[in-house]
Amino acid sequence: MIIAILFLLTQSELFEPQNVLKFADHLFAQQDYMAALSEYRRYLFLGDSEVEYIHERIVECLTQLGRYNEAVIESANIRDTNKRNYTKGLIYFVAGSVDSSRKYLQQVDVPYEKDARRMIGLGHAYEFEFDEASEYIALPKNKPSYKKPALGAIFSLFPGGGHLYAGRFGDGLYSFLIVSTAALLAYYYYDRDEDVKFGFALGAAILLYGGNIYGGINAVRNYNYYENEKCLRQILQNQ
Repeated sequence: MIIAILFLLTQSELFEPQNVLKFADHLFAQQDYMAALSEYRRYLFLGDSEVEYIHERIVECLTQLGRYNEAVIESANIRDTNKRNYTKGLIYFVAGSVDSSRKYLQQVDVPYEKDARRMIGLGHAYEFEFDEASEYIALPKNKPSYKKPALGAIFSLFPGGGHLYAGRFGDGLYSFLIVSTAALLAYYYYDRDEDVKFGFALGAAILLYGGNIYGGINAVRNYNYYENEKCLRQILQNQ
């Protein structure tokens, strides 16, 4: 123990603030954010003066580690208001809170304005608000082609029609066969005066028919969702 204490005393340069800062910067460059965070905080504890970028680096470490709430709190130590708003907007954007992100990014001025507008546009795109996104970023020429859920319901009055309208031919055929089989079975029992079996078969046919209409509406909604996803992927590829 005594030897260890003497060794540490002879290695006092390890506790020099500037050496701590150099080591923290090295860890940050190596993307060892957890260790870098500890060293930056140790520098703030040991140092008698603050280096301007320290709090920014701490915020970056916390963001990379997914500790977004701590990063937002730490960003309050960034003195420049413009940079502070940009940093908070960036943290919320990375965290997926695009509404909160926009609140800060809309207050950003040069030299961060271009990046801020890009993130605002991408935030709208992530929410499938492509008209709003077009005010900030370039969009693909081919916009999503939507189908109407109401038409999906109307077409589903003929079993499988809603699925066919949404381009789901296999599902449409399956729905048609299931509903038709249940209806034919109900008619078969009705024709044979088997009332109990007819009641069960008719009930099943009605349930399947209702499910066919609901499925047709969902098929259209899924179609529209995939159209949005396709457009979003194209936007991200162009960024």
